[in-house]
Amino acid sequence: MKTPFRFASAGTKTALVMVFPPAVKGLFSSEVHRLVREVQELLDGVYVTYALSSGTSPDLCDSMAAARFGGCESMVVVPVGASDTARFIDTGPKGDWLLTASHIDAEYDASALVDAYLAAVAEAGMAA
Repeated sequence: MKTPFRFASAGTKTALVMVFPPAVKGLFSSEVHRLVREVQELLDGVYVTYALSSGTSPDLCDSMAAARFGGCESMVVVPVGASDTARFIDTGPKGDWLLTASHIDAEYDASALVDAYLAAVAEAGMAA
């Protein structure tokens, strides 16, 4: 790695990308959008978006591109529920991104996602 992660540093906007399991479908899911809004309110200054691992849009690459378009140089990817997220990761984009070591179980809510994001940022700060 050429430079250290810059999560939550001054002047750097960070994104949280929540990746939902294949059972969650549809671009217009009111439950998913409600959850995104709740997490966004709890993580002031963090761009929050989501991806669907079902193969439909938005996929992980779409969501990461949206975060970059929104000015984010760093992003944390949090798998929600049982997810095969690793196969969707595009390692070519510039900037820092981190796939959390753990995932959120089937019983997830806004506070669990915020905790996963904060834990990932803390882990990134301790990374060698």
